[in-house]
Amino acid sequence: MEEQGVWAEPDSFTSVFRCTSQKYAETFLKKGEIKFSTPSSWVKYAFEKGEGRGDKLEGTLATFNIFDIDRVVEMYQKYKKYPDLIRMTVDQRIYLKRSRDMELPCFCFYILKQSMFDCPNKEGKNILSTTVPASYFRDFMDDLDPQEVEKLSKNDKPAVIFIHNYKEFEQRIIKTLMALGLNREEIIITPVRYVDFYENGNSGWWDFGKRPPKELAIKHKRFENQSEARIIINTDNEKIKQKLANPIEIGSLEDIATVSNTYLHEGISVSLTADLKLLD
Repeated sequence: MEEQGVWAEPDSFTSVFRCTSQKYAETFLKKGEIKFSTPSSWVKYAFEKGEGRGDKLEGTLATFNIFDIDRVVEMYQKYKKYPDLIRMTVDQRIYLKRSRDMELPCFCFYILKQSMFDCPNKEGKNILSTTVPASYFRDFMDDLDPQEVEKLSKNDKPAVIFIHNYKEFEQRIIKTLMALGLNREEIIITPVRYVDFYENGNSGWWDFGKRPPKELAIKHKRFENQSEARIIINTDNEKIKQKLANPIEIGSLEDIATVSNTYLHEGISVSLTADLKLLD
């Protein structure tokens, strides 16, 4: 059996896309309209309409069982330095979060990482293939059946924005954000890491253990199908946050993006040609 190759940078990516509504897709393409949201809004959505587009566990710093007194004392002692600490209780578990970080503007998109493709073992041009699961597209539409989606108004029907030149897209966003007054180090762009908060059972615990607001780039493994990257605006400037509460425009993206006004409820297959080089 022929040996499978291994990617040198499995988390790197070049192709990205984003589920949205047809109304938003049009303004995104023509004006480069970017709408930031907050982790707190995704938590609220999850409690009101269910998990998928929303996530109750956004922004978790640590989680443990409410009856694990030793862990309760340890984690409260560790995180007491944050006066804005939130203690959310769900199903006999406590989730510690920072209210400050839960209100930071964030923008998310799907990334096709190298690790999602089987790595060939030969140099030169290769055709690479992978699939994006149906659950990704259904999560965005709250798992509606295609027949129900057809009944929606045109503006509310789903669309997918495909960005073909991510680096250029990123540069345009950064340029616009810095023009608002942000410093480059306040713009965090990072893939999301997916972990199992309950790997040690319902009585187990999990601790992020790193410097906030990087906890906003951690999500529960249940959402791994979303393969997200995030732009996190790490600022305490209220004027800038107020500006980002409304859409910003980075200019037409018609040269680097396309839109599909389709509900891809069965998922999609992706194929691309890559010119590969073997490394020693």
